[in-house]
Amino acid sequence: MTSIAANALHGLNSLSLTQIDQFTAPSSAPAEITSFTTEVLSAAVCINQLISLLDQYDGFIVACFSDHPLVEMLREHTDKPVVGIMQASLIHATLLGNRFGIVTTNKEWEFLLNKSIHNMALDHRCGGIKATNISPVGLELAGKDVINVAMSEAAGELVKNNGCDIIILGCAGMSGLKETMQQACLTMGLKASIIDPVVAGYEVLSGLIGAQKA
Repeated sequence: MTSIAANALHGLNSLSLTQIDQFTAPSSAPAEITSFTTEVLSAAVCINQLISLLDQYDGFIVACFSDHPLVEMLREHTDKPVVGIMQASLIHATLLGNRFGIVTTNKEWEFLLNKSIHNMALDHRCGGIKATNISPVGLELAGKDVINVAMSEAAGELVKNNGCDIIILGCAGMSGLKETMQQACLTMGLKASIIDPVVAGYEVLSGLIGAQKA
């Protein structure tokens, strides 16, 4: 989808012998996805290029933490598994704990993700969504210390004040920060499991592909 999502997927090649290829949205797509509008624009730019690639792969991950329209667009053109990392993360969260919280990027995502969670009838399992006020592109540009502090503060509030025992990293650009967030919670004397959304998407997709081939 974007360079952030591509970077997040890059490390998954080491998880198994499965080949993972990345598709990065062309320059005509939004540089970052920060709203419903940029979701739609991104999907519209990507879909025509992706249709010609569908026969080459067993399944697909849409690496944007949202109810991204590209998931349903791809499903209209293939019967192969298509997994969005938001949906995969929520599946993991409901199986691993009682109450999940999401650490996201810009403030606009608090409303959008709350709406998606409501549409999935998971309101009763959600302890809250906290923005770091760092945009997706900002995750590439800001210093690690700034990002770690902002994410740790958001996660700490969700665990301590909202009773969350699961924290979902709510952006593909946050992939790879699971251990950092776990350590931050331990430092604050808080206990919570951390879900990396891209890894969750990979694990769900791998399971679906395996089931189809069984």
